[in-house]
Amino acid sequence: MKDIQIPNGYFHLWKIYFTEQQIDPFTWESFKALQAQIEAVLRLPIAQQSSYALFRQMIELTQQQFQRPQLIYEMAHYIRPEHFGVLGYMATRSDSIAEALDYILRFNRLVIDGDEIAVMKVQQQQDCLSLSWPFIHEAYDLINEMTTAFMIGLARQIVPLQQFPLERIGFAHAPKMALYHYQKFYSCEVSFHQPEYQMLMGIRSLDLKLQHADPSLIQFLIQQAEQAIASKAQHETLAQKLHLIVAEYLRIQQQAPKIEDIAKELHVSVRTLQRQLRDLNSSFKQILETERMQQCEKLLQKQLNLTEIAIQLGYSDQSALARAYKAHTGQTLLQAKKNLGH
Repeated sequence: MKDIQIPNGYFHLWKIYFTEQQIDPFTWESFKALQAQIEAVLRLPIAQQSSYALFRQMIELTQQQFQRPQLIYEMAHYIRPEHFGVLGYMATRSDSIAEALDYILRFNRLVIDGDEIAVMKVQQQQDCLSLSWPFIHEAYDLINEMTTAFMIGLARQIVPLQQFPLERIGFAHAPKMALYHYQKFYSCEVSFHQPEYQMLMGIRSLDLKLQHADPSLIQFLIQQAEQAIASKAQHETLAQKLHLIVAEYLRIQQQAPKIEDIAKELHVSVRTLQRQLRDLNSSFKQILETERMQQCEKLLQKQLNLTEIAIQLGYSDQSALARAYKAHTGQTLLQAKKNLGH
């Protein structure tokens, strides 16, 4: 399972939530290990993207410490267009719901991006419009539920409440808290354990005019969004190449490469490679960990013992591998082996 990228705006929203609560989460002992990474993201431009794995770990720690299973729904009340980046402004400045949906489908990679992100499908079901996407892995339960809540939270700011078109919400995963919290937030039917994720809205609502439409600004935002997508396409060549090189090194050498090894193969200096990775909002460590976990999944299927897997992936011991796997996937190695039937 590869990491995905989410907007830095989600991190900023988390910070705003606690500012409003007049609480400093960095005073909690459980946050000491993550503080430097979170603060580094908060210093980056809000429209950039950062690691979902880090955000997930941050939210899970927050829920445990703060005892708020409904945390993301409370955060959704503070959502603003800038938390979605350019796409947030495009959606809120569109002429109608139909136009906003068109931009969301066209530029959604500017919000959530990664190799495992599936394209959203749009279908008409009688007098309703269905927006759906598949279940991929339980580690993505949080991002699916959270982004749904944030989208609805933002939509309620631009569509009159009495005209709000939401008919039903379907989640592919199990509920994370009492159903009361879901029903209170969405004010419609909410179901779980569905074949796929789904948002259902009345078809007549597509022509609803939005309160903050700005056609002249939209043209400028479209140019920005197209440039951002084009930039992603240019950077992907290097990113894909790095993932392939690291994966091949792990498979053949049966040990973890150093950044010096990869820089030498690419015929660049270590400093240049680090700068290029920063431009991609990535790092050698992130790429290495992603490919280690991919290789770990394959080695687990071969029924190797965990010590052998740790050695092949360049970890100091089985415990280091177990910690890395739990941080990356959200489940333990023993759970993974059990799921594979070993």
